[in-house]
Amino acid sequence: MDKPCLSLIRIYPIKSLDPVELQEAKVGVHSLLHDREYALITDGGHFMNGKRSGRVNELKATYNLSSQTVSLSLRSGGAVTTYHLLNERSKLETYLSDFFHEHIRLVQNKEGQLMDIPEVSSVTVISKASFESLRLALPEHSLEDVRLRFRASLELAGVGPYWEENLVGEPGRAIRFMIGDVEMLGVSPRARCNVPPRDPLTGISDKLFIKRMMESRRASLPAGSRVLQYGNLYQLSVNVHVPLNEVGKMLRVGDPLTIIEEIESPFDSE
Repeated sequence: MDKPCLSLIRIYPIKSLDPVELQEAKVGVHSLLHDREYALITDGGHFMNGKRSGRVNELKATYNLSSQTVSLSLRSGGAVTTYHLLNERSKLETYLSDFFHEHIRLVQNKEGQLMDIPEVSSVTVISKASFESLRLALPEHSLEDVRLRFRASLELAGVGPYWEENLVGEPGRAIRFMIGDVEMLGVSPRARCNVPPRDPLTGISDKLFIKRMMESRRASLPAGSRVLQYGNLYQLSVNVHVPLNEVGKMLRVGDPLTIIEEIESPFDSE
């Protein structure tokens, strides 16, 4: 019998830059606390992300969450510069503007509005086995490389490939479940964009990535999967909503996952 449990937690303090791995995370408003709290915005009002520029992947970021600092450097090496995310925002924006060769603003939002699907998808959930299965079709890539391409928040152990699709109902339906004592709602599979084909460290795009991924997904589609009801097979992980009454609760590595029931979805299918 499958015994799913939470095995990995990652947050991305600055949207599109590197993650922080945690043993426990507090639930915030429509997100995990500090996840995608900041984002890089161009003068045209667009996110500076992997969809816009492979330069994002060339920038290395590490964080000290308690002191609210980020340290930036080139992945290829060189000087490391540390900035306070609030008190030195102007200096940080100058660094980023010079790096991307266009004016960049750093914006902050603590209510989950910088998530890819604000309010609907608070976290994304996937099993480690799904990454391992996909990697068989991408043998030149490490497991960590595959993880970084898809940037999921919560990873599960104790289950087989694509087990997380049990957290998806038919379009118009949703799955209530618990991780530890946090109630969540599985809303839909996560449709992917042009970011996963990019090497997470260089930004170079693999033109065969999508084709190989979809072939792998087709060959390993679990019985009962509803993914194709939401579109094609270029989908991975599950969009999960965390209700506001769960704010302040803790998620911890090792927490068990328990499915409660299928209900009518409060959201349109994404």
